[in-house]
Amino acid sequence: MSSNGPLICYIDDNQDMLTLVERMLTKEHYRIITSVSPVEGVKMVREEKPDMLLLDINMPGMNGYEVCSKLQEDNTTSTIPVIFITALESDKNKEMAFAAGGVDYIVKPFTKEKLLSKIKLHINKGYKWKELIDKPVKLNDKIFPDMFEKFKKFLSGTLGLSKKERVELSKLSSEEIYSLCEKYGLSSKKTAEYIAGFLSIPYTDSVNIDNIRLGVFPSVFCKKNHIVPRVEDTGEDALIVSNPFDWELMNTLENFLNINPYSRLIITEPENIEELFKKPTKKNSGVDKVQKPANDKEIDGKKVIDNWTKKIFTVESIKEEEKSAEDEDIFGAAIFISNSILEDAIAKRASDIHIEPKKDKSIVRYRIDGEMRDAVTLKKKTSSMVISRLKLLAGLDIAERRRPQDGSFSREMSSGVYSFRLATTSTPNGESIIIRILKPYAKPKTLQELGMTDQQVESLIEAANQTSGMIIFVGGTGSGKTTSVYSLLSTIDCKARSLMTVEDPVEYRIPYANQQQVNEKAGVTFSELLKSSVRQDPDILYLGEIRDDFSARTAVDFASTGHLTISTLHTSNSTSAIFRLERLGVSRAEMAESLLCIVAQKLIKRTCPYCNKVTKISEEERRMLAPFTDDIPEKVTHPVGCSRCNHTGYYGREGVFEVLRFTPEVTKMIVTGASVADIRMSIQRAGNYLLSDHAIEKVRSLIFTPEDVYKKVLIEETNIGARGGKKIDQKVTEGGEIIRNKAYSILIVEDDEDSRNLIARFLKNDGYDVTLAEDGVDALLNLGKGDYDLIISDVKMPNLDGFTLLGLIKQKKIKTPVVFLTSLKDQKYEIRGLKEGAVDYLKKPLRKEVLLLRVRKILGEENRKKG
Repeated sequence: MSSNGPLICYIDDNQDMLTLVERMLTKEHYRIITSVSPVEGVKMVREEKPDMLLLDINMPGMNGYEVCSKLQEDNTTSTIPVIFITALESDKNKEMAFAAGGVDYIVKPFTKEKLLSKIKLHINKGYKWKELIDKPVKLNDKIFPDMFEKFKKFLSGTLGLSKKERVELSKLSSEEIYSLCEKYGLSSKKTAEYIAGFLSIPYTDSVNIDNIRLGVFPSVFCKKNHIVPRVEDTGEDALIVSNPFDWELMNTLENFLNINPYSRLIITEPENIEELFKKPTKKNSGVDKVQKPANDKEIDGKKVIDNWTKKIFTVESIKEEEKSAEDEDIFGAAIFISNSILEDAIAKRASDIHIEPKKDKSIVRYRIDGEMRDAVTLKKKTSSMVISRLKLLAGLDIAERRRPQDGSFSREMSSGVYSFRLATTSTPNGESIIIRILKPYAKPKTLQELGMTDQQVESLIEAANQTSGMIIFVGGTGSGKTTSVYSLLSTIDCKARSLMTVEDPVEYRIPYANQQQVNEKAGVTFSELLKSSVRQDPDILYLGEIRDDFSARTAVDFASTGHLTISTLHTSNSTSAIFRLERLGVSRAEMAESLLCIVAQKLIKRTCPYCNKVTKISEEERRMLAPFTDDIPEKVTHPVGCSRCNHTGYYGREGVFEVLRFTPEVTKMIVTGASVADIRMSIQRAGNYLLSDHAIEKVRSLIFTPEDVYKKVLIEETNIGARGGKKIDQKVTEGGEIIRNKAYSILIVEDDEDSRNLIARFLKNDGYDVTLAEDGVDALLNLGKGDYDLIISDVKMPNLDGFTLLGLIKQKKIKTPVVFLTSLKDQKYEIRGLKEGAVDYLKKPLRKEVLLLRVRKILGEENRKKG
């Protein structure tokens, strides 16, 4: 580092930033002094008199605007060029930076080259500015123009002044032009317009902060002389002034800029320029909302890492930051990028963040409104550092990349305190991470706001006011069950009734509730917490999920002994929950005794209210709705796309619900073993909404599109009917060999096209008739059209997964056997599939011979010959 290079002072409360910038500048032979305290930084500037000041805006105690204004008031520091380095990029923040006296404004992230170019541009201006203020150019009498005298005569004639007023006006000096013109009924605006008209130069009634050229003159000079440098739309420089008759000022500008100032002059009234230089205060500084707390906070016994939102930049800038990061600065880039991803995901209403490693890159994706959307692509090295940074915040072992880990941390973001729940896993391409975004202290929405009807809310709250019994919320993964439970619990007076929860993990905080969280690492298991909770005898027990035989049995027993139990279960609708509980060992008699109601729900995307298009219903849409209602709407909504919905046409999701109250009639049907179809028909006859009824009602209300409702809800209500396999035309020889005259029909359900086609080729070559379906929804449509002898289905599929498909097939009493063929290796999926009724569970990759032998065995034709 050079001992006599330019001295730069950098004030920022983020030590990582100070270290990063100091490293950049010392390599370029600048001397640099730093301070994490704005108060100490002001003292340092006054003592050291640096050649330039780099200044953050959002700092505790004193923000950057106040620091700059304080230094501007001191004659010894007023000409030091100040560059603001901040994540705040709004017009308001730029305006405040100019008003405070900044010469430039750099938005994070920035490249090293950009920072150096700004420093080189402004580093020597302090000397010139000091000379400009201390030694203004004196007026040369020989070139003193008579323009102002001519203007006064022009003004007298235009205003029709009396002789006395004309004499008075003739004595007016140029400095008094605006103050005394008011005496003749002229506003400042009108006076400025007259000046512009007389000199035949442009007038502007406002000063756009975006067009201001920073760093040309010191702030104190601009304020004193009512002058602002500006960049025209053509790219040419111009000067906005209030008083072009100040010849001393004009002559000074001509000598300082080496140009004729009149060639690029624009007139405006003094108030417009003064408005730019209003001293920033706590009220108008524009940073109050993201002000960093003086001390770290405690949330749920955990230290909340201090506010980082003031350091955030947009995801669109990641490429620039990633490109500029040198090897030794990669950690600084990782901090920037990880912060940005979290803030950007929150701003875009994401519920989850996925960082997924690929062969030569990593992809960051957000789950928004239930669907995955690509956000940004990172280099493998950068994503590895970002994941390490996030693991560090969550208290995970950053050296362990092969074993799955999970953890969490809390952070104060720009829109409040958020919790981030992390889960890592190892893939062939490296470590991946999924981050769930939660706002634990958010006020729960009302049940009506979630989408329930008033009748459904009344029925549900009536059940919740009971002192004993069980309420179950059912739906698929991500259907909003937990949110609905918290909304219901918020209606219960927890001061008067004891509420205890067993959750994995705790997602939202409930005032006055005793919430318990599973912690496998500490040996606090789900079953142990459940046993402990029952022994403590609360009035209400909220069980996060009925996940196995033990939790199902415990919940039912607890509800049968004078307590209210609330829980969730993974099934597609309220009546199918009855059969799921049966498989978990709960008899129908026990259900009839303990259950108060079952609430089923699904989430469907709402069309964007800012851009949706209402049109006449099409014939295709009419056919979708016709089997389910006679009241088909004439107009329906369709997605379009705008900036507010990120051009998707959808903005948020809303629930559709069905509430099954266990009335005497329903209880009797359950005990006597009635079918799903009979129970659902009974609910509908009683005037209650089924999921399909509620969804169609929201189509009429122009909330959902017919197509979305059909795919998400109505397809599961399709009346396929109870069927078995087809009777095959075949004969058995004396030797026991089967000769088939007609082929078996097999339905292949697989979302991967290559796998789907490969399986089809194997089976077709072996003499089977094959029908292809891309997912569970497509499979149900095919099942509605014809019979099949075997269904081979993948497990993980979009729209409708294999487990849900199997449940619907069983509900509709279709006896066609189902085989799962999947790449999921975890044994728990195999156990679940076989428990729920699959006849076999095959894992990919699978050899052709093994597949054909399994299929023949299931169809009872091990000895079959092709006929």
